[in-house]
Amino acid sequence: MSGFGHAQIVGYSEDVETAVVNEKPALRKFGADGEVLAGSIRTLRDQTLALNAQQEELKKQLRETTRLYMATRKRLYVVSSGAHDTVMAAVGKDTPRAKILQRLRSRVRRPRADGDEVPAVARP
Repeated sequence: MSGFGHAQIVGYSEDVETAVVNEKPALRKFGADGEVLAGSIRTLRDQTLALNAQQEELKKQLRETTRLYMATRKRLYVVSSGAHDTVMAAVGKDTPRAKILQRLRSRVRRPRADGDEVPAVARP
């Protein structure tokens, strides 16, 4: 594949198509059908333009989805943190049960040495 960009290739295809149309008699003498050749270029260019438009729309959707994901992820942490504080207050912040509950937050902040994620709830 060439190192040319989208606009360069589309423009090039337009110029080549024009040359093919203008040189139909020479192409006919050479044994080539200028109309078929021009049609192939036109079809591929139309497909390329449609796929590029689709790709741009998907990139736009991805940016919006990422923005929503980041906001939701932040909200999930805030709500979970508030619930965690409430549970600790309910069991008494200075009780042994609260000490165990405190570990939930520190496990989120501190990854394990082996690189695995720490489960939110201890597994039996």
